[in-house]
Amino acid sequence: MNPTGPEPLFRSLYRQSLAGSRINEDGLGLLGPCAWIIDGATGLSTEQLTKGGSDAAWLAGTIGETLERLASDDRAGAEYLKRLESEVEGLFKEVTAHLPGHHLHHAPSACLGFVRAQAGGAGKVRVEGSFLGDVVALVPTEQGIVRWTDERAKPFERKTLAALEAGGHEPGQMPEAVRQQIFENRTKLNQPEGYWVVSPCHPWAGHELRFEADVKAGEIIVLATDGFMRLVDVFSAYTDRTLHAALKEGRGDDLIEELRALERGDSLSGAYPRVKMHDDATVLVIAAETGG
Repeated sequence: MNPTGPEPLFRSLYRQSLAGSRINEDGLGLLGPCAWIIDGATGLSTEQLTKGGSDAAWLAGTIGETLERLASDDRAGAEYLKRLESEVEGLFKEVTAHLPGHHLHHAPSACLGFVRAQAGGAGKVRVEGSFLGDVVALVPTEQGIVRWTDERAKPFERKTLAALEAGGHEPGQMPEAVRQQIFENRTKLNQPEGYWVVSPCHPWAGHELRFEADVKAGEIIVLATDGFMRLVDVFSAYTDRTLHAALKEGRGDDLIEELRALERGDSLSGAYPRVKMHDDATVLVIAAETGG
């Protein structure tokens, strides 16, 4: 039992996850004091390694299911990602046991944002975050709305955007120069001079970026994938502050419609360079509560 009072928790206010194309490779979830957002990326194998809708969808689903199980175990927060790494690695080995070992170098990966609430003081909740990749949390603090994210992949993303042909490209078509750049970027996955993500066969636990803040009870926190954050980072239709305010006002569905309209209005990705016209867009709006 918590001697200082009821354990804090997160309450879901809004959630939405829409596929950019045929298969949604994002994920989200919350249970008690834990919440998470996931953005999967399929590996470079020419054949599928798992039985999910895609390898990235399998990984995103496996991460979400594992975190939900771990969140119900009442373990120390520092153990969540270590246990997640071990369990995901084991499950991936099970589903790929029939494949030659060289296929495992083309495994899926995923960006992950994981936040956990702990008891604070004076009507506040201490929120701790662990981030791998460019998923985002927008957190209300005394300094205003603060973005939690991992930008270590940004130099590689800029190389990919630089490889896009001037004037954009046809929807659903990836220029060969872009494909080659993505292939090169993936060689830096979970390397000291590269970037860090959840991987079922390349160790990553311990390399996440960590954040913390004392949040007033009842204030909202936004978790989102980069597909949803295009509203800020690609189209400049919002700032972190105004996007947080719009979600706080309950305008989640309107924002999704606005995002898709902006994407359709630049179908060749010429005015707003991006590899995919539509990306999976996922957002989770939660309130930090003191429990009870």
